[in-house]
Amino acid sequence: MSLKSEIAPKGLQFRPADIIIGDKYTTVMSVISYPKFISPGFLADLTSIPGIKIVIKHIPVPFSVISKMLNKEIADLKQRYQDENDKTIQERIRQDYESLEYFIQQLAATQSAIYDFQMHVVVSADSEEALAIKKVQVKNYIESMEMRAVSLRFQQEQVFKSILPIYPKQDVEDRIGTPIPSPTIAAMYPFIFDSIKDPGLSTLLGVDFSGGVILFNQFLYQIRKEHNRNNANMIILGTSGSGKSTAAKLLLRANFRNGHQIVVIDPEGELSEMTRLYGGDFIDLGKGGEYGMVNPLDITLDVDEEDLKSGLGYTVLTRTLQNLKAFMKYYDPSIEEDVLTMFSEIAQDTYRRFGIDFNSDLTRFGKDDIPTFKDVYATIKGKLLSMPDRTHEKDILERLELKVRPIVKELKYYFDGHTTIKTNSDFIVFNIKELMNADTNVKNALFFNILKYAWGLTLDKRVNTILMVDEAHILLSDQNTLGADFLAQIQRRARKYNTGTIIITQQPSDFCDRAVITQGKAIFDNASYYLVMGLKKQAVEDLSLLIDLNENEKENIKKYNQGDALFVCGSRRMRIRVVLTERELDSFGSGGGL
Repeated sequence: MSLKSEIAPKGLQFRPADIIIGDKYTTVMSVISYPKFISPGFLADLTSIPGIKIVIKHIPVPFSVISKMLNKEIADLKQRYQDENDKTIQERIRQDYESLEYFIQQLAATQSAIYDFQMHVVVSADSEEALAIKKVQVKNYIESMEMRAVSLRFQQEQVFKSILPIYPKQDVEDRIGTPIPSPTIAAMYPFIFDSIKDPGLSTLLGVDFSGGVILFNQFLYQIRKEHNRNNANMIILGTSGSGKSTAAKLLLRANFRNGHQIVVIDPEGELSEMTRLYGGDFIDLGKGGEYGMVNPLDITLDVDEEDLKSGLGYTVLTRTLQNLKAFMKYYDPSIEEDVLTMFSEIAQDTYRRFGIDFNSDLTRFGKDDIPTFKDVYATIKGKLLSMPDRTHEKDILERLELKVRPIVKELKYYFDGHTTIKTNSDFIVFNIKELMNADTNVKNALFFNILKYAWGLTLDKRVNTILMVDEAHILLSDQNTLGADFLAQIQRRARKYNTGTIIITQQPSDFCDRAVITQGKAIFDNASYYLVMGLKKQAVEDLSLLIDLNENEKENIKKYNQGDALFVCGSRRMRIRVVLTERELDSFGSGGGL
C-alpha cells in the first residue's frame, strides 16, 4: 500500500455503524466509562492489540467550571439521598457524593489541572464479518479493564471527524467527554518503561519491549516484600526450539554464581559439559546399581517445627508410606486399591522389622539401615507361608507378590538396593536420558523416585537451593493423583527450606487434565514467576486454564520468535527477550537445551 493511499484512500463511505475506508471496514468505539483506580501504563496492553488504534483527546477545563458542575452533582445526589427509601440504594448514593466531595478536596489541595478527556478505539478489519468479530473481542477486552465503550450508531461520521485535526469541534464531543485530573491522564498514556531492577543478587534475564533491562532476583522475597512475589518458585513453558532451555541454563548459571546450591533432573543429558565446568556431580542413572541406585524405601526427613510438634516419626513415616504408594502407582497404574492398601501394610511391617515405626527417632537411621524391596518381598513371602488356608487376604497377597516380584528380579538394578549416590559439590545433575527410553511405567516410577531423592537434597535451610525439574508433566498422570500431590507438596513447602523450584514443561495440557486439575492449579498457583515462551494454539488454551491470560497475550504467545517470552513476575507481566553473552553461551557447553 502506497503512502498516498494511506493519506488519501480511494473511497470513504459512512454507514450507520461503521465506515468503509478504501478496502478496510472500520468502526470507532467511544469510551464512556472508566475504572475508579488507574495505574501507570493502564492502556499499554490495549494499544498492542493488532488491528486497533487508540485516539486520546484532552481539553483543559477551568477549575471554576468543574467546581460548579461537581457542586451541582453533589447537591443532586444529596437530594436523591433524602428522597430515597431503600437503604441499600441510599448507602450507594451516600458513597457517591462523599467520593465527589473528597475529589474536590484533592483537586484544591494538589492544584491539579482538569481536562475533558475523550478516548476512542478505532477498530479495522478486511471484511464486514471480520469487523463484527473484532468489535466483540475488543469490547469484551475493554470491559475486562472495567471500562465501557460504545459504537455510536448514525454518528460515526461525527465521531470520526472529531478525532481528525482538520475538522472543527463536533457536537458529539459535548456528550462523550469525562472530566479527569492531569495525574490520572498521565497514568492513562501507554508509553511506559517496564523494566525490572531487583536489588541483591540479580540475573540479567533479558530486555523488555522498550529496551529496559530485566535484572531478576529469584529470591527477592528474602530481602524485600513485593506483591505476589512471596516465594522463589518458577515455571518455564515453551515448545521445542522456543528458547526455554537456554533460559533455564541462564538461570542455573546465575544462581550457582550467586552461591546457591543447584539440583537438576536432566532428561536429555545436556548438562554434562556445564556440570564439569563448574566442578559439579553429573550422576548417570541409566545403569542403576552401583552407578546410581536410589532406594524407593529411603526416608526423607522433610520436617519443620510444625511437624516436630506432631511427632517426627509419625509425620515422616506417614509421608514416606504415601510416597511409596505413589511409586507403586507409577510402576503399575493398574494396581488394584486392595493390593495397594496391602502393600502399605506390608511396607509398615517391613520397616518395623528394621526397628522403624511411628514412634522411632528416624534421625538415627542411615541409608544402609533402611530396608529394601528385597526385604519387602521377604515379608510378603513370609506372610504367604503363614497362611496355609485359602482366604481373601491370601488372594490379595498373592496378587501383590506378582507385582513386586519383577522389582526384585529383572528390575533389581533400578529399584532393589540401598542408595549408592554420593555427591561432593553444590552443582548436582541427575542424568536420566537412558531412563527416558525405558518402558513407560518403569520410566515414570524411576522419575518419581529420583525426584523424591532430589527433593531430599534441598532441605538444608542454611543455603538457598534451586531444584530444577524438566519434563515435569510426566508426574501428572490421570491414574496417579498421588504423584501430582507430591509435586504440589514440593511447590508449597519449598519456601520453608529456602528452596526455589524451576519446573519446565512443553505440555501444559497434562497439568489441566480433569483428573489432576486441582493439583495442577496448586502447582501453578504456588509459583511467583512464569516464563511463557512460544507455544502452539492448543497449548496456549490449556495454559489459560492454569494462569490468567488476556486475548492479546494468547495471540502473541502463538507468534513468539525464539527467545521471546511473556514474563509474569509477581503482579507484573511483560513481553521480554532473553539475551545472553557469548561467554554465557560458551559456559553452557556444546549440547543442546534441556
